[in-house]
Amino acid sequence: MTHKFFLLTTAFVLLCRINVVFSQEWQYQLEWGDLSNVEYSIGDVQELSSRNLISTATLYTKESMEDNYSISPAVFSFSKDGELLYSNEFFIPGYCTLSYPYLFEKNNAIYMLSTYSPEHTRNCSNHFMNQDLPLPSDGKLVLTKMDYQLNVEERYEHSWPIDTHEAHGTEWELHPNGFSGNIYLFSAIEDDDNIVGLYWKCESFHSPTGGLDTLFIFKMNFNGEILLKKDIEIYDSSKGNHRDFSDTRAAGQPYKFRKNHLVATDSCYIFYQGVDEVAEFYNKEDFSHIKNRRLFQPNLPSQVFKNENVRRSNHNTTYLTTQIRSRTNPHHDEDIRLYEFSDNDDADGTILEVINYVERSTEEWDYAAFHSGIDVIDDKSIYHAYALNRGYFSNLDSWIVIERLDNNLDTVITRYYGVGDRRLDELMSVTATSDKDVILVHRSDDLDSESDLDLITRISSTVFGFEPDNIEEAHAHNLHLAVAYPNPGGDVLNIRTGLRNATLQVYDMQGRIVHQQIITEEVTSIDASKWNSGTYIWKLTVNNEQLTVEEGKWVK
Repeated sequence: MTHKFFLLTTAFVLLCRINVVFSQEWQYQLEWGDLSNVEYSIGDVQELSSRNLISTATLYTKESMEDNYSISPAVFSFSKDGELLYSNEFFIPGYCTLSYPYLFEKNNAIYMLSTYSPEHTRNCSNHFMNQDLPLPSDGKLVLTKMDYQLNVEERYEHSWPIDTHEAHGTEWELHPNGFSGNIYLFSAIEDDDNIVGLYWKCESFHSPTGGLDTLFIFKMNFNGEILLKKDIEIYDSSKGNHRDFSDTRAAGQPYKFRKNHLVATDSCYIFYQGVDEVAEFYNKEDFSHIKNRRLFQPNLPSQVFKNENVRRSNHNTTYLTTQIRSRTNPHHDEDIRLYEFSDNDDADGTILEVINYVERSTEEWDYAAFHSGIDVIDDKSIYHAYALNRGYFSNLDSWIVIERLDNNLDTVITRYYGVGDRRLDELMSVTATSDKDVILVHRSDDLDSESDLDLITRISSTVFGFEPDNIEEAHAHNLHLAVAYPNPGGDVLNIRTGLRNATLQVYDMQGRIVHQQIITEEVTSIDASKWNSGTYIWKLTVNNEQLTVEEGKWVK
């Protein structure tokens, strides 16, 4: 059965929850069609102590003038079974929120931390225009306390002057000072009953520094009081300072997607700034800079790191997920990397200690999760997820890969999730629940129409090897044990699977076998150069070919 909900007071947004019979899976969908007045973006999900769920979001509501949108943070709450319980948006007149908020459960309440920038009209010379409202002269850092029905109980606001620096550049005539005054919330964590976070203040994107004015680290208690705040020096070529935060835009880092770059150890905070993976160590007491370290691997020269985010382990290390692209060949494919770093701040040297490391790749562009690509299940295992074969303006099928790894980052089980054929999927975040279930926040674009979806999908732990494997249940969850790519393809057919010793068979449409072999590797590449153009059927079997575990169509 399909249920329809209206978000907040905005009657343009249609939300659909689809109930799936098997286990505990459910899916919450936001469908885009002719919704020209609203754009809505789900960020991530976290589990509450009640085992209900809360989700961050940004809500774009079209203004009456020109093509501009008012942007506000929003929060949803769901039951464990996927029922939408409550929702609220947090609009401040004259302001917009350009980065996703952070949520905390504390003191029998929910706290939302967000930043607010002056409302912009990019196509107007008055770049802080907001209709008849007074022009804002500041940006805001706001902590909002809510009850579990998402009703506001308290608001704590802190304001700082905006930057209106006139950074004339090549696009000045089109967008005069187009992004001046923006404030982006970069990271926020709870530590010692306080919130520690990072935000940055921007000039124009066309400034010599690439758009960044100042990066700030701060500590705030849950009464909204700023306990400590310090600015972090950015790149200065005259000083030979290589703590360069300005290059993040050039490396393909949309400011609004930057999230989860900060961890706390017993003695310090470590900020993984990205691009060349510099880790900045800051004293807990006064935020003084201790040292910085960088990632260096001889087999990965001249790489750009993108979409990186971190997650603290249960044994005093840090996981970092990212994708890489060659600086020397920027049009080459992008590959997935997962690192485990030592957090020992007493160690000497300038190189990050890599404890474990894995890489994943296809011939196309693979995308790391924008917000969070890894979560800890327990002391023995983690979930790692990313978008496989997503491409770049691609016309290819893609999937979200969900891997269960052990604490040595060895693969226990791999599943491939797809909303449907001919869809381009990307991942925002992956979350492990207390039941060891997986919750994905993801997006899916139909390659043959304008049908786009924002989704929250919960998948039962039973299909990730915690119980005897159930192939039928996995398929009912839109999970695959193997995938074929690129699809459509050319002279090479790739079969990717975690299965071993399975039999692969490929048939033409007349039912004739054109290829057969035993699977022994994660990726099996088959020479299809002598095959005629057309559609082929592939399948994987086990138990002496008695049981088909996966099959599909491939088009040459």
